Amino acid sequence: MTVSSRIDLQLTHLRFDCIADAPIKLGGHYAGNNLRNALVNVMRRAICDETRRRGDPAPEHAAVCPACWLFSANLDPGSVVRAYALAPPLPPLRDLRPGDSFTFGLTLFGSGFQFLPYFVLAITEMGVSEGVGPGRRDGQGRFSVAQITAVDPLRGDAQLLMRRGESLVHVPTIMVDDAAVVGVAQLHRQHLPANGELSVRFLTPTRLEEKGRLFKTPDFAVFFHRLLYRIDDLNRQLAGGERRDPAQRIHLNDLAQKVRLVESRTRWHELWSRSGRKGRKTPLSGFTGAAVYHADEWDELLPWLIWGQAVQTGKSTAKGNGVFELTGGEWPLYWDWMRRESLTA
Repeated sequence: MTVSSRIDLQLTHLRFDCIADAPIKLGGHYAGNNLRNALVNVMRRAICDETRRRGDPAPEHAAVCPACWLFSANLDPGSVVRAYALAPPLPPLRDLRPGDSFTFGLTLFGSGFQFLPYFVLAITEMGVSEGVGPGRRDGQGRFSVAQITAVDPLRGDAQLLMRRGESLVHVPTIMVDDAAVVGVAQLHRQHLPANGELSVRFLTPTRLEEKGRLFKTPDFAVFFHRLLYRIDDLNRQLAGGERRDPAQRIHLNDLAQKVRLVESRTRWHELWSRSGRKGRKTPLSGFTGAAVYHADEWDELLPWLIWGQAVQTGKSTAKGNGVFELTGGEWPLYWDWMRRESLTA
């Protein structure tokens, strides 16, 4: 049985190159959560009339408020996916001094692209007035956005959207889509190691839960199942795609069950996020590191693994978790655009 990789989802990767204007405590693996919290604070303060009310906003309000639609999940509890994901600095950064540079990424999925202006304005403002990380109320955490770039890692394209000092942000015209995934999947198939082994590098904490069970090791079947589920949800909710045929889903997950974990070099990170708005802590814990898998046949799984790199996987992707990339073959690493010192459009 052959399963097509055709889906309607398109996504836009944005790279924000920033310069610290004051000491910043990014917090290592807490960086994505700290960036996201600052972003939420600015966007809700600027857009949302219910910013002072504790708890989630009413569904009627969230349906018409851009900030609450982006950051609240109670339009359809337990099923609504975020229209964005953050990618923190790679590798993780803990403390910055004034003048230090750092980079983080933002991905907008499908219809979430319409909120690009809100994100750009909010990120610029949070650097000036909100700050990131502990100490921001004392003037720490401030930064300036030096450059914004749109990136398509699969085609190797980059498009400069804004330089420091400019007020005009160009609308990106490059994106990751199904055509790019199909083309790269063909390249990957041609350059897979002869021994059938494929490596996955988990760059930020990846938290996998299945039927109420937490997995602290990179079990491939669970990893793939959560990845496929997320891709399908994004495609359906934010790109108007059709539900996957159950027979296709079962077939792909059956193939994933046959993949064997050959080697695991991962580390578990115990991380927690406290929400003053909700008055409770939520886990950000997950594993990072590398895992080597073996399969007799990767052909049908590869397109979804490539998509998974773009959308991230597991819990708390909006807070920077679940960033991973495929290694072990002769192809460019997906997240190199975040690690490079600079991008040339």
